[in-house]
Amino acid sequence: MDLSAFYSDLDRLYGEPGTDVKGFLREALRRARLAGDRSAEASVSNELGSVLRLRGDLRESEELYVEVLRMLDELSAEGAEVARALVNLGDVYVAQGRNVAAIDAFDRAEALLGEGHPYEVSAICNNRSSAYRARGRFREARADLRRARRLLERVPNSEGRRATNAVNLAQVLTDEGRLEEAQEVIAGALETYETLGAGRDVHRPHALSTAARIAYLRGGYAAAAALYRKAAEVLRDKLGDAPNVRLLERRAGQMDALDASAK
Repeated sequence: MDLSAFYSDLDRLYGEPGTDVKGFLREALRRARLAGDRSAEASVSNELGSVLRLRGDLRESEELYVEVLRMLDELSAEGAEVARALVNLGDVYVAQGRNVAAIDAFDRAEALLGEGHPYEVSAICNNRSSAYRARGRFREARADLRRARRLLERVPNSEGRRATNAVNLAQVLTDEGRLEEAQEVIAGALETYETLGAGRDVHRPHALSTAARIAYLRGGYAAAAALYRKAAEVLRDKLGDAPNVRLLERRAGQMDALDASAK
């Protein structure tokens, strides 16, 4: 398989509203398997696993990444490739609430990368902070977020990663009950995502749902409903109908009900 052409097509599909990215990746995976191209199979599986995680199809995503790691071991792949798969698997574990396993996966990925990969290590720090936060280890979460910010200062065109960093910080502040500070931080991230990728960045729904939770906790039920609906709209436009789209829509309905009862 021509991986250069594959990634070019994938980038194009991500940039077009309403395209079937999951279907494209499943077909590419089928062709890689038929050709017996294990290297291509691992690359495509990595991409499909990310789409499935964002959609909320967590079990299949986990199974793919476990298989990717097995293939990379068979191929004696470079540490950076293995680290990427470990980070993706760690993200699935965070989404599943398996935060101890997530921290272990992120630690293993960082050990493979060392200090020469500021962009990749910043992603590990950002993502690991979510697992620390879920475990109530706020000091460690903040330390990882500070380190990620410092690393990103060395990385050009890293607006998306900086916005992700801000979203994660807003979540820590929210869990600490510092809602006004959280609102200020998330507002900056939302502003970035409005223009990043023409407003279709794959991480924008997460930022919107974080803002919705903050609005809910501050008693702004109507605003929370609107934010959840926008998150669902952006996610559906990017990845089609999915479990996470329906979850966001249900949360919007719950906010509508709270708003109605408060009037």
